Amino acid sequence: MDNITALRTVSPNSAKKSILRAFKKKRPLFMWGPPGIGKSDIFQDDDIAVSAVDASHEEREFRNNLQSIKRVESSSMVIPRVNWSSGSLYSVWSDKETTHPYYVMNEQKEVYICLSQGGTAETPNLSTVEPNYGNVGPDAYLTPFTTTDGYEWKYMFSLSPERVVDFLSSNYIPVLVSDKDPAQAGPFEDLLIEVQNTAIPRQLVSVEVVDGGSGYTDGTLQVTVDGNGTSAACTATVLGGKVVKVAMDNRGQDYTHASVTVDGIGSGCVLRAILSDHNGLGKDQTNDFKTSSIMFTIKPNGIEDNTFIVENTFRQMGLLKDIDNTDGTPFLGTKLKVLPYVRLTSASGFTAGNQITGTNSEALAHIDESVNNNVYFHQNESTGFGDFEVGETVTEIGGDATGVVSLVYADNGVDRFSGEVLYIENRHRIRRDAEQQEDIKIVITV
Repeated sequence: MDNITALRTVSPNSAKKSILRAFKKKRPLFMWGPPGIGKSDIFQDDDIAVSAVDASHEEREFRNNLQSIKRVESSSMVIPRVNWSSGSLYSVWSDKETTHPYYVMNEQKEVYICLSQGGTAETPNLSTVEPNYGNVGPDAYLTPFTTTDGYEWKYMFSLSPERVVDFLSSNYIPVLVSDKDPAQAGPFEDLLIEVQNTAIPRQLVSVEVVDGGSGYTDGTLQVTVDGNGTSAACTATVLGGKVVKVAMDNRGQDYTHASVTVDGIGSGCVLRAILSDHNGLGKDQTNDFKTSSIMFTIKPNGIEDNTFIVENTFRQMGLLKDIDNTDGTPFLGTKLKVLPYVRLTSASGFTAGNQITGTNSEALAHIDESVNNNVYFHQNESTGFGDFEVGETVTEIGGDATGVVSLVYADNGVDRFSGEVLYIENRHRIRRDAEQQEDIKIVITV
């Protein structure tokens, strides 16, 4: 199996809205080309892939190069992959940006958020103990726990073997949210549902020491939480006259605003309350992890019921929504070969990758596949867009094959210029064969 991952950042607001709307409404999206890709002809003489640009010309040529389409099989919000590593520094989860990653995935494919670093604000601890709720207790996945290195972790979710195969890559971790009834959930999703259902809304997650002040004495300080929630309580630690840490004794709930102050001998201490959103950590993990990327996957296998080409290369892949049939109705299938073709009196000997030309029309095209007296082709700016004629002889350029055209079939019922192209990626050539399966992952950051 070939694993292919592509990433593109899409900046226009229209693209962002379109992708997120399609994702949330689970509208059908398609990958284009042989395994969601196209363009069997070379880019230029050196055949080095060039980066796709956001331009109408790029999109038009992409559509011209199409070979096959296949509906996206699965999708997930994803975040950059962070494997827990001993000796690393992890930031506390914050409602602002963080300096270091605030989450990790352990060897068991469990994902945790950091709630406290241990140490002090100026010299936080390095993480030396991998978070693993199984080492703490059977119910530790529902309650934050502290490892011996001083880090406090909150379990978020575990990846099932299926999610690992579909969405885990060297660069990304899928983020999970479940709307299933617990009775319908499997063991991995059941844990996630429990985390979602036990999330406490609007908690005071932690307290950031903005300025430790001076002149403070440990044990003499009173920490006060003012806000519109209930039950939050903290304890301050003083070192060298400075407040160097504020530990959470109770995170409370129902805070939409809060301020934290210290009372006692000393001055200048400035603290900032870090609050969860209205759902609480764990309820909507796409918000907790500030996800802005979506991964789409397909796994074309061989010829895919004769809708995908083998024994040829592809150099482009892309993502599209709302493709139509040529009659204007929505295409409701799951996969289709979309190449035009000419049917010849004899099509033996035509070689994919070469070109054909019509003796009368002088039409020129790239050969994508030759099967059952049908020569499938595509045309782009390099060939022009001449029309082949019934009755003319077609000759292979770069080979000896010839044939007489008995039928010109302009499409396979799909309007390749319909719908909206959301993504284009140019790649170095990849060759397919009948025994090959691609695992294609496309990540779009919006």
